[in-house]
Amino acid sequence: MRWIALALLATVAALAGVACSSKGVPAQLVIHYDAGGDGSGDGGRDGGAGDGAFDEDANPDLGGPCVDDAQCNDNIACTYDSCDKQLGRCLNVPDDSQCQDGVYCDGMEKCVLLHGCEPGPVVSCDNGDECQTAKCVEATKSCQYSPRDVDQDGDPDARCFPHHDCNDLDPNVSSLHAEVCANGVDDNCNGLIDEIPCVSPVGCTCADAVPVGGSGSYALSTIGCNDTFATSCSVPNPPAAQNVVAAITVPAGPPVDLDVWVTASTEVAVAIQGTCGDSTTEIACGSSSSTTEVRARAYGVGPGTYYAVVTTQEAVADIQLQVDFLPNTPPPSDVDCASAAPITPGMPIDVSIVEPLPTNEPTACTTITGELTYAFTLTQPQNVRVYASTSRGTGQPIIGLRAPHCTDAADELGCETAGQIGLLQENLQPGTYVVTLGASAPIDATLDVELSAATAPGPNQTCAAPPAIMPNGRISFDLSNNESAIKDGCYSQGPDAAYDLSLAAASDVLLIERVPQTETGGVSLDGPACDKASKLACDVEGTPVRVGMRNVPAGDYRVVVADTLGLQGTVDALVRDTVAPTNVIGSFGEGTCATPVDVSSGGYFTGDTTYATETFTSGCDSPSSPPGGEQAQVLKLTLAQDQRVVLDMEGSGYTTILDVREGPACPGSPTVNGCYVGFSTQRSFLDMELTTGPYFIVVSGFEGAKGAWALDVRVLPP
Repeated sequence: MRWIALALLATVAALAGVACSSKGVPAQLVIHYDAGGDGSGDGGRDGGAGDGAFDEDANPDLGGPCVDDAQCNDNIACTYDSCDKQLGRCLNVPDDSQCQDGVYCDGMEKCVLLHGCEPGPVVSCDNGDECQTAKCVEATKSCQYSPRDVDQDGDPDARCFPHHDCNDLDPNVSSLHAEVCANGVDDNCNGLIDEIPCVSPVGCTCADAVPVGGSGSYALSTIGCNDTFATSCSVPNPPAAQNVVAAITVPAGPPVDLDVWVTASTEVAVAIQGTCGDSTTEIACGSSSSTTEVRARAYGVGPGTYYAVVTTQEAVADIQLQVDFLPNTPPPSDVDCASAAPITPGMPIDVSIVEPLPTNEPTACTTITGELTYAFTLTQPQNVRVYASTSRGTGQPIIGLRAPHCTDAADELGCETAGQIGLLQENLQPGTYVVTLGASAPIDATLDVELSAATAPGPNQTCAAPPAIMPNGRISFDLSNNESAIKDGCYSQGPDAAYDLSLAAASDVLLIERVPQTETGGVSLDGPACDKASKLACDVEGTPVRVGMRNVPAGDYRVVVADTLGLQGTVDALVRDTVAPTNVIGSFGEGTCATPVDVSSGGYFTGDTTYATETFTSGCDSPSSPPGGEQAQVLKLTLAQDQRVVLDMEGSGYTTILDVREGPACPGSPTVNGCYVGFSTQRSFLDMELTTGPYFIVVSGFEGAKGAWALDVRVLPP
């Protein structure tokens, strides 16, 4: 069967500049597989009959009579239209993947015959369990379920979960709380009041603040304390937090900078107040979303008593409070391009990153702390590499380098979380450049700018004429001497490289990037401009990083790879002529052990396990799942010779399980490393070398999850 394209895009840039709408696919978004152009709708479903042996209702994609593809144009952009010569009937196959708007929680858009793209049902996470709260999380493209916890103290309601929170309206009472002596309350929900053992906490209120008389280290505990202080920064879940307060006495004499570090075994925050318990007198506050070491600094405080309010996410007894009285200095003023402090290349400097700092210049990188700025001048063309490392704290430094104009977004030459290889820019011309330094949490850091002889960037550092990657080919790359040069908006926090991918025909493209296991990588498919407007598809995650796009028009494209630390990796560009989807219709009995759908030739398959009648037990499902608890659909793969088989479930609507099993009898036996749970937004993925023989591919869901799925099957030479 051949597929004929009615219209190609005028330019690749036009393709990239339009996003798929749930109300209908713009005509310029996809290649029209509607053959012919008379607009008569001859291929409508109400057309003539076949030979009587086929019931139109049995296959809703069948339309009217035809003798060639030109008669089967239904004027619907998201369908694959052709004439089935054997039946003498038009075949208009909807492809939901052409309609997706990239937003998970608004539901999967559908390609509807005779209508085009239509909104699908909004994702409902309601499972009917009143003891759970549910929400749709766009970042993970999944439903998140949490035990009922009205007061959000981290302990679920005892009415749903016995022996837990006996008062779910009071965050200071729970089974996680220590029993406090002599307060007349069952703090720990064990049914007893003021029983032994109990604690008599110190520092939970202003009246019994822990005294601190000078510089040094002090031990604190939040066990038995409540969340009673209001501060401008806090831990990730404040209702479940506890506070302890220390009274710090600054001795008589000139003003000093009061520097406070706090370390704990859980997430922690610290605020400095002038009057205990009065949030309007807060002088400084330090926190981060996941750090266990933070700092706050009050500049130029005079003699008197100040209060360090320490907040921990959990009640812990191992808090260390480090207090230092430092010489009085003004707060940093080098916070933008105009005020950048000088830095001499080749001479590292020590920098304190203390919240709050502004972020005054537009940047592609996000910092928790804000940024400081430093400037240096080149008198001749040179290579520049910027390094930063943490000397104290648990945060990571985030560095950037800006061109002489400095203030526009386009002036940022690169930015990244600082790594061992540094931020590189080659062949910078004479002028004054600005370095930015921020962090993921308050830290002390070392900042260094190093110069070397100017060299020209490699050919993969530009999208103008990059090296080629062949369809179904693999490229090995080393980014250790690459810049962060490609500004397509996919992944900016690391060096990158571009490769040219030429498509001779409309194609289904799958890109697979492999980087070290500890790394985060990014891979994207762009138009030749390699800018945000021409970015077609992008994925950022741990290895393997992968992204697919169906029905990409013939033309010239760019494959862009990036890696946080600029290490070595590979990228595969898997390409095939685009194919219509094959729908596995469980309600018709397809996709069972008795009638598995054959995928031996590869292709793009869709289904829905909601209505599957086959039940299954997968080896990579949760141990708590009951035997036979997975509703599954079954596919069959028969290999006449050894092959590489790539299976990708991007676009599926739930947490999938992909299980490859060896025959001959269904469901077969497990294969080595042949089971994958799709916890990530890209769902399940397997890339396997399989020997000759029959196999079964079982599609199911983790812990009973079910729903619509998609499976891209590539059968390739080993």
